[in-house]
Amino acid sequence: MTAGGRLLLCLLLLPGAACKNDLDRVAAMEVAPDGPSRITTQGEYLWSDSGIVRNRVRAGRILEYSSEPPRTVLEDGVELTFYLPNGHAGSRLTARKGEIVQAAQRMSVADQVVFVNTQGEKLETEKLTWSQDSNKVYTDRPVKITRRNDIIYGQGLDAAEDFSRYTVRRVTGTLFMDRSDTLAPKNN
Repeated sequence: MTAGGRLLLCLLLLPGAACKNDLDRVAAMEVAPDGPSRITTQGEYLWSDSGIVRNRVRAGRILEYSSEPPRTVLEDGVELTFYLPNGHAGSRLTARKGEIVQAAQRMSVADQVVFVNTQGEKLETEKLTWSQDSNKVYTDRPVKITRRNDIIYGQGLDAAEDFSRYTVRRVTGTLFMDRSDTLAPKNN
């Protein structure tokens, strides 16, 4: 065999030698038992009912844990959008992080929570929980609600899941209400 032939044979065999699976190294990369079973970056979840999208959750990083209880951790920014019956985006909630516990049908968000409803009212707090089975959001933390003419402070809040109606606990501040106001008492 000529020198050129040997060189060609080596060049043909060399890539095959470099591309082999080392099963010991692959096994060493196994995920810890208490670690996430799946990690997604720039992920999105959609909740629908009868084929109509009702809610959308986006997060910079989504970590899914299959250990008991199964849960999903949302990091690097969370955005939850509630859709109106006509399919348009309605109320929008943002936070730095969150967690979904599927079995309890609960989603909690924390750190710089901001929730804006379709009337333009803005809730700010440090922690908020969305209970999917009762269609409510709530917190026992300090809240600040900015409305057209008012800023309402309080300790705790209970609201409809889309923040269309709400009750602020232990209210401080002065506010003006007309009959169509989201805080006005309803006559049955």
